[in-house]
Parts: sequence; C-alpha cells; structure tokens
Amino acid sequence: MILRTVLGDTEVKGDGAVLPHEHLVIDYQQMAGRAGPVTAEVEDECVALLTHARESGVAAIVDCTPPGYGRDLDFLRTVSLRSGVSIVASTGTFCEQWNPQPRWVQTGSVADNAAAFVAELGRGCGVIKVATSQTPTAGDLAGLAAGALAHVRTGAPIVSHTTGGYGFEQLELFAAHGVDLAKVLVSHVCADNEPIEYAMGIARRGAYVGLDRIGHSAHDDDHWIGIIRALSSEGLADRILLGHDSVQRFRGPDAIAGHTFSDLTHLTTTFTRKALARGVSADELRLMTVQNPLTWLAPKRVTA
Repeated sequence: MILRTVLGDTEVKGDGAVLPHEHLVIDYQQMAGRAGPVTAEVEDECVALLTHARESGVAAIVDCTPPGYGRDLDFLRTVSLRSGVSIVASTGTFCEQWNPQPRWVQTGSVADNAAAFVAELGRGCGVIKVATSQTPTAGDLAGLAAGALAHVRTGAPIVSHTTGGYGFEQLELFAAHGVDLAKVLVSHVCADNEPIEYAMGIARRGAYVGLDRIGHSAHDDDHWIGIIRALSSEGLADRILLGHDSVQRFRGPDAIAGHTFSDLTHLTTTFTRKALARGVSADELRLMTVQNPLTWLAPKRVTA
C-alpha cells in the first residue's frame, strides 16, 4: 500500500508494523523562534533508534508533532533516508492545556488555518494533527474545525489528541463538518481512567481507537491487552491502532516532560510476546499493526 511520507509516496511492503502516534523531536521553543537546529548528535541518535526499530519489525512511523512544536521536515527526511524507516509527518496544531498555540494559529481564522494545513499537505505532510485539552478551549475547537475543513478538501487522515476523554465530542464536531470518521484516529483512548465502553463507542462510530500509550508507566501491558481482547470479542479489532506515543528529545512544559517514553521497539517485541501468550492471535496483531494503520493513512479520494 502507498503512504504519503516525507520522502514522497512510498510503498510499504510486508508485515512491518506502522506506528501511528510517535514523536522524534518536540521543542516548544520553535513557536517563539528560539529552537536551534537539530544537532548531528540528535540526528545520529534518532537514526540509530529507528534503525533498531526497523530491525525489530517497524516499517513506518507517523511523527505526530505539528508545526511550531519542533517539527522539522528536512530532519525527518534525513532520518528516514538514513534509517530505512518511512516517516509520515503531521501538519495541524495542538491543544492549549499546557501552552498557548503558535501565534499564527491563534491569530488565523478557521479558514486561514485550514488553508495553511492544506498547503502543508502538499509539502510533505501526510496527516492532520488536532487536539483538545481536558477542558477544551475555544482555540482547541477552532483547531479541530480547521483540521476538519482541511480533511474535507484533501481526504487526508486526522489524528486527534485527547486529554482524559472528549473523543465522542471530537467525533460529533468532525461529523458536523463532513469528515469521514473512518479516516479519524482518536488518540490516547483509555490512557487515563476511561471505561472500556468509551473505546467501544468510538469504534462503533467508525473511527479508529488509538491504544497508543503502550509501554508508559501509567498502565501495564495487561491493561492494553485486556482492552484489545474486549474490543476483538465485539468484532471491533478492525478499529484498533497500537503505538507508544514515544518521544526521543523533548523540550517543553514540565507537566509533559515527566511522562515521556522513548522505546520504539516495545510494541513489536515485549508487548507482542505478552499479547500472544494471553490469547491475542498473530492475525489480530497483524491487523492492528499493519493493515489498520495503512488503511487509515491512505488518503480518501476527494471529488470536486
């Protein structure tokens, strides 16, 4: 299947995992114009980590860092070329829970920001990132609306960050703007204390359920395996995407820094072994780590 990556359209073959929510470098100083260039040391570290991930069964990652938060498309292209791992970059924006959005997002209208996202989708980005705080702000909701408009114009998939829920409300807003919910990944589902019914409800709306904090200290692997088995028993395995929400270099709010995780291989090694031992089939894991993310990432064809 063909992915829209920082290197252009790329065919991803075989059964390598496609991780739908990861980060290489996050740097909040970028939005203030104070982020320095990524050093050769950081580049080498990221290349080594991704090379190891490729050798551990990872074929591609989605780097979910939007512009203003440390994203550097040239850096991502270089790391992808050197490591052999395909990288899908993100346009869009983030929530205001820990920090104001970039000035250009704050001052732009919904239409202006949608146009900016569309332009970036033509310059090497493959997904639209949007987000809500635990108590969504007007800026958060405007970001969601801009992302929805950009999706309707381009068919590009949406990845939405959530903080302690709000996935249902995100889907209502997207649907009201004409978004195809089958192209939406609601991230961080059941990463806090949401009940299993929350995950099932998102899946039944036709969106993808992001179980993408695997490996973090908040929940052990059995937590995620239990959710996978529960969703699979309801015939919803085709709505699940798995990932880590890892970050290799972070410079930003302390409230986030204390909860970062950096292992890009946990899912394809330790977690896979545990899941197989606890009754998740190899076919189910292949569906959730290969087929589902590739289906989500394939842009929806837009007709004039």
